[in-house]
Amino acid sequence: MDNFSNKLHYYGVTHKSVVLSNRELFSLTEDQIKVAYTYKDRFNIEEVYILTTCARTEFYAYCEKSELLNYIGFIYNNFKKKCNLDLLTYKNSNECIKQLMVVSCGIDSLLIGETQITSQIKKSFDLSKSQNGSKTVLNKLIQSTLEVGKKVRNQTNLSNGSFSISYTAVEKICELITNISTKSILIIGAGITGKLVAQNFRKKGVDKLFISNRCIERGKLLAAEVGAQFINFKEYHNKLKQVDIVITCTTAHYNLITTKEMLSIFKSEKKSMVLMDLSVPRNIENSVKRIPGIEVYSIDDLNDVIKKYINIRKKELPQAYNIIDDLVSKYIYWLNQLKVVPTISNLKHYYESLLKSELLKLKNKHDHETLEIVDLFSKSLIKKIIREPIDFLKSDNTKEESKINYVEILRKIHNFK
Repeated sequence: MDNFSNKLHYYGVTHKSVVLSNRELFSLTEDQIKVAYTYKDRFNIEEVYILTTCARTEFYAYCEKSELLNYIGFIYNNFKKKCNLDLLTYKNSNECIKQLMVVSCGIDSLLIGETQITSQIKKSFDLSKSQNGSKTVLNKLIQSTLEVGKKVRNQTNLSNGSFSISYTAVEKICELITNISTKSILIIGAGITGKLVAQNFRKKGVDKLFISNRCIERGKLLAAEVGAQFINFKEYHNKLKQVDIVITCTTAHYNLITTKEMLSIFKSEKKSMVLMDLSVPRNIENSVKRIPGIEVYSIDDLNDVIKKYINIRKKELPQAYNIIDDLVSKYIYWLNQLKVVPTISNLKHYYESLLKSELLKLKNKHDHETLEIVDLFSKSLIKKIIREPIDFLKSDNTKEESKINYVEILRKIHNFK
């Protein structure tokens, strides 16, 4: 009998275990993830779910452990990404289940309790299902994960307050720059992060706000919503020399701001500038920070601001973990039932087929009313006969070894395949 939980495996890199310069190498675009899903059958991966955000890239799978690592290695080689697979953290069975639930609650996020992770999990889940990545086992896990996230947010104060990565980024910049309301700010990216950054700057009284985005329609909508000026994506380079602060928060996997470009700006004009890169992989070339007058910060540089808010939320962790442990147990119970489902199904089918066969023998010997009575009686009797073995197999009190032995006995007696 298959041990379902032992075939659940996790490999991943997160902000807690891997620095940004290495973590960004593991990041995958949506198109790359779609391609990755097409290779799963080649490596006998029964199910896989890929989650990538600014803080993590994670693989959850239902398969053999060695096949998953080979699959991951193949993916990165295929995309010509030089990733050190030794940096991947591995978890199995219960720990794999718990990992995704902890992520869903925002406990494993850069900022404990942030809620943006919910939409990221849902979006990745939709992609996985559409590409036939996740099926029965992982679909149920992800659904349970979203349920536990909702319960933690509703039953604890873990996510209370307006704290988010976008909020802390703005707070960080306000610590660095005085009179923020008088500064001009360019935000490159009009996704949820860009939107929250813009809204938080507006709350700080910033009037000179500019939005640039590859998708013109989306960029214009955000600019109109927050009262900013839209800058065509092809023209944001010209705006760099006119602003004091630049925030990048896109899904681009290349440098939007280069050292060569910034050197040309600072060669003609002596000024100071703060650049905040909230993208993973980063959108600002690393060597830009060497240019005098430019300060460059990444998402991992927000830790000092984040620490101010972590202690407020940490006291909610024990209650959150209690909820998580309860949902982990419920999922494992559901998973364990999968082991006996084929046997239970075969048992029902066996007796139903036997009943049909015997009723056919009686068809020409008795009237319709008599046959109906016999049919009802027989079905009732069969339910009682199979009720005891089914309860035994489903019971939490039945030892695993006993279930395995009992299934084997039932298979031999009834000639199940």
